Amino acid sequence: MAYTSKYHEDSDADDEFERTAWQQRDQIPVEYESSPTSSGPLSTEHTPTTFTHSRDSRISPTGLIVDWSAEQVADYISDLGLEQYCDTFVDEGITGDVLISLQHAELKEMGVGSVGHRLTILKAVYDIKVKQNVPIEQDDYVPLCRSCIQTGSLSC
Repeated sequence: MAYTSKYHEDSDADDEFERTAWQQRDQIPVEYESSPTSSGPLSTEHTPTTFTHSRDSRISPTGLIVDWSAEQVADYISDLGLEQYCDTFVDEGITGDVLISLQHAELKEMGVGSVGHRLTILKAVYDIKVKQNVPIEQDDYVPLCRSCIQTGSLSC
């Protein structure tokens, strides 16, 4: 014999809240039916909840790296998790065309003291240069490949 159960309004609800929730489960609250946001397309106008400083938007810059503004470079540095250096990049006027030629010494002079942070920036810039077919100059940073690291060679 199969057990069948039907909801019994008074006996199955543990408290008044469950009883009213069960009874109103299929009803849409009136305030949702006339919501101003549900009619028409979304507005592109910035509001206090949508307008942020571009560094807070967490969207990487687009376009060729050599065309980035200092603010776009700062956005990129922020995206690398190195927000503490963003103001320095803007203050120093580091645009994309300058960023692609930076070396350890220049980054250190700018206040990027951690070797790991400098390597993070240089490796990320190198990766973008490769993806965007930006020419790699003789003095540009080029990370060592895995086989070079294993063999101890300084060039591949």
